[in-house]
Amino acid sequence: MKTKNIFNKIAQLATIMLFCANIATTWAAEPRIVINSVPLIGKNGYAEGRVIWDELTPDNVGQYAVIALLHATWPGGGGYYVKPDYSSYLNAIDATGNFFVRITTGGVDADADEVIFYFVERANFNGIGGELLNRPAMMTGKYLSTATIYRSSWAPPLTSNIPPGFVAAGTVITLSCREGGVIRYTLDGSDPITSPSVQTYGNNVFTVPEDGALLVKATVETSNLYSSVYSFVWLPKEPLITPFWGLNVSLALNGEYFGYPLTESTTRERILPLVPLTKWIRTFSTTGNGHEYINKIAKDAGLRTMTGLSITNDAANNNAQIEGLRQMLEEGPAPDLIAVGNETSLMGVSPATLASCIDAVREMVLEQDLIIPVGSVDIAGASRIPSVLEKLDFIGVNIYNGTWDNTPESQMFDAMKQTFEENVSEFSSRKLVLLTETGTPYSGGAYSFPGGTQTASKEKAANYLCGFLDWIKRDDIPSFYFEAYDEPVKSQGGGQIIEQYFGILDGNLEIHSFYQDCINHSLAGISPIKSTGNRTIFYPNPTTGKVFFNTESNIRFCDTRGLLLQEAFGNQVDLSAYPQGIYFLQVNGVWNKVVKK
Repeated sequence: MKTKNIFNKIAQLATIMLFCANIATTWAAEPRIVINSVPLIGKNGYAEGRVIWDELTPDNVGQYAVIALLHATWPGGGGYYVKPDYSSYLNAIDATGNFFVRITTGGVDADADEVIFYFVERANFNGIGGELLNRPAMMTGKYLSTATIYRSSWAPPLTSNIPPGFVAAGTVITLSCREGGVIRYTLDGSDPITSPSVQTYGNNVFTVPEDGALLVKATVETSNLYSSVYSFVWLPKEPLITPFWGLNVSLALNGEYFGYPLTESTTRERILPLVPLTKWIRTFSTTGNGHEYINKIAKDAGLRTMTGLSITNDAANNNAQIEGLRQMLEEGPAPDLIAVGNETSLMGVSPATLASCIDAVREMVLEQDLIIPVGSVDIAGASRIPSVLEKLDFIGVNIYNGTWDNTPESQMFDAMKQTFEENVSEFSSRKLVLLTETGTPYSGGAYSFPGGTQTASKEKAANYLCGFLDWIKRDDIPSFYFEAYDEPVKSQGGGQIIEQYFGILDGNLEIHSFYQDCINHSLAGISPIKSTGNRTIFYPNPTTGKVFFNTESNIRFCDTRGLLLQEAFGNQVDLSAYPQGIYFLQVNGVWNKVVKK
């Protein structure tokens, strides 16, 4: 009898253990949602998270989605709102379970207090309109897992004490995250989730260098799960003593086509007139029209550079662009920023193509043991795919209110500023945001675009430029004006005739007379920059001592206040006795910026 009882107890224990094992297996198999980040109240952006489920595979991931409901209350009303909207409420999941949901928390949503995320089977929502889903009760029985984020925890997992941007050299940067998280970071531009150079953040402080960039890529680890990757970039802030902060530069002048081969000497002649006008130069390609030389020439002249790669859906073109960058990095000096692609959304470049090009450029920079922020440029309002956005260290936005839309001339400048501020507000807590293009044509008469017409004129273009130069100097805005030179090639092959008339200078390397007053006004104390076709080449720049000229010249040497320090005639001038800094040389009547090291 005792033996029988023992066997009964063993059988009961085995049954209980099997039952518990089944429960454990069931629990382990149930999906769950982990939320990495949600935009701050009053901000627009992407909520990011991950579905953790063993049964999710690349083959079946298309059968599932995430639905997000944002709840907002305000006096007199409130309710739940499907995000991003009623017609597209089923948000895709990738093969690893990651998802991104566009959340708006501005306007009436400023009083939002929770977001509910549902992991669902798409088949359960066939024929159901999104307007029916604005009540959580409608979701009963239709979801596989759910997660709720409340306002009290409505904060990004990772923040910095100072937003990314241009700050004084020596500025101390610190990071922080929510309680319970561990910050993993790199300082070389590599992925902090997979890189062998990853470090754990403690009470570290980072210092913005006097030259180059502080690039911190970081993620927050919580319970063996990682948040999205944050890319923080800080660069040393320099006084704006030139009319432009930055100029877009394409050297397809007069009858030349895009890709036209230029010698280094010709390229130098076309870059030198820009030296006293700007401190940054942005390019669009790494090959043709002198792009092989622009970065080196500009850096030798003491300018900062953003080198661009022209990315299309043509693999051969993209490989040539990447190879052109490789040669540039190997020969040196390195550019300050690299922009992979310009307005790729308009050209229909696939996100996968753009992402692969960004990865290739990043790998190349790491191979060269360089620290260069890598970003991309697109028109303001372009849909930024989160999987691409996460790879970027900075975002460039092109804004043309009043040029390619119906904004009245009297409102176009304010509209551009508002558009820029909206982009900064959306991304600035985690990305450096630059205004990479704005401008308007000065000639070509009336022209059309989808939805309206505008008329180009010299007065309109000059007024816009004057407002722009005042704004960037007053508010210290990192920005590139479009553009340095006129491009006749742009109006060929079916292009709008006005597209050739955006240049500050013409094909003879002369500043347009109707822009001269704006440019001289912005110099504030420095002798006016005069147009002349008689260009004198001088080198080296920067210099530690002597500067040489290709011809004997009348030379005047001034500081940034316009104070005359030296005057001479000859083919060289010795600056050894002067402190390090930025100066101006007037050579045969033309002002040029020179850097004394």
